[in-house]
Amino acid sequence: MKAAVSTVVFDGIGLDRGAAILASLGVEEAEPAYIDGYTPFDETTFTEAEGRRVAGLFAAEGVTVRAVSVHTDLGGPDGADRLGRRLDFARGLGADTMISNASRAEALSALMRTLDAALPRLEQAGVVLALENPGHGTGAALPDGRAGAALAAAIGAPWVRLNYDIGNAFTYAGGRIDLAADLAAARSHARRLHLKDIAESGADWSFCPLGAGTVGYGRRIAGAMLEGIDLTVEHPIRLWRPGRGDPVRRAAPPTPDEARRAVAASLESLGRDFRDA
Repeated sequence: MKAAVSTVVFDGIGLDRGAAILASLGVEEAEPAYIDGYTPFDETTFTEAEGRRVAGLFAAEGVTVRAVSVHTDLGGPDGADRLGRRLDFARGLGADTMISNASRAEALSALMRTLDAALPRLEQAGVVLALENPGHGTGAALPDGRAGAALAAAIGAPWVRLNYDIGNAFTYAGGRIDLAADLAAARSHARRLHLKDIAESGADWSFCPLGAGTVGYGRRIAGAMLEGIDLTVEHPIRLWRPGRGDPVRRAAPPTPDEARRAVAASLESLGRDFRDA
C-alpha cells in the first residue's frame, strides 16, 4: 500500500535533505506541509515562484508533489486573501490538491462565502481544496468526518472536498469516537486521507509511527477502508501534547536518522498490517 509522506517529519532538517531521505526509502510522493505550530513559515512563503522552487527540490530527487498542506482559518476576515495566496503556491508546486482546516463553527457563514468565491479560481487552476478536520481545540466547524461530509454535500462542487485525518479525529474526540464509522461517513467526500498515530505517555500524547500507537491501524481501521483513495503518512515527530492539550514544538529537531527511521517504520506498518486486507 503506497502513501505520500508529509514533510512535517523533517521539521528542522530541511526539505532538501528530507527529499533525499524519501528517495532513499523509495517514497515516490511528498506532501509539503505549512501548518501553524507544526513548522515555521509566514505569509510571504505563498507565492507561485516559491512553489516552483520547492517542487524543484523534490523533483531533483525523483519525488513528486501532488498535494500540499497549507492550513489557515478560511472563515477569518482575510480568509479569501489567504486562500488565494495558497492557491498561487499550489499552482507553482504543480499540486492538484491543497489542504486546509476550515474554521470555527461560529464562522460558518463567513467560511461558506470564502468557499463560494473561491470555486471559479479553483476550477480554473484545476486544484481541489480539501478541508481537514482538526486534531485539537474546540468549536470546530468540521469536528469529525460526519460534519465534513455534510458540509461537502451542501457545497456540492467537485473542487471542495475533504482531507480526512484519522489521527486528528481520534485526538479531537479525546479517543471517544468510532473511527471506522466516522471514516465511512467521510469517505465518499474525501480527496485524501491523512494517517497519523498517537502514543500515550502518562497524561501526555506524542506522535509515533503507524501501528505503534493507540489509533488502531490494522484493527479499528482495516486496510480495505483505505483502498482506492490517496494516502499521506503524517508524523509530526517534533511535537508532543502535554496533558493532551495543544501541540508543543520541542526545542531540538529530530536527527536525519531519527526521521528516516520514523518514516521507514510507518511504511513497514502499511505493508505489514494491511498486506492481506
